[in-house]
Amino acid sequence: MSQTMSIPAAEIAAAAKAVQAKLEALWADEGVDQLQIFLDPGTYSVLAEIRKISLDFIQGVVDLSD
Repeated sequence: MSQTMSIPAAEIAAAAKAVQAKLEALWADEGVDQLQIFLDPGTYSVLAEIRKISLDFIQGVVDLSD
């Protein structure tokens, strides 16, 4: 039989908050916003969409624990 692992919602939410903070820091502090100047607009829009989808998902996970 396979074993299932149960992770408390608070632990998942804490991990999601850490990932959220790291992504926000990378996006802002590492100059990703400034890449818009140098990248093809289509490439930048893909990066921006990846950011939005990622952060929306992470926020949804955080919201589950509230």
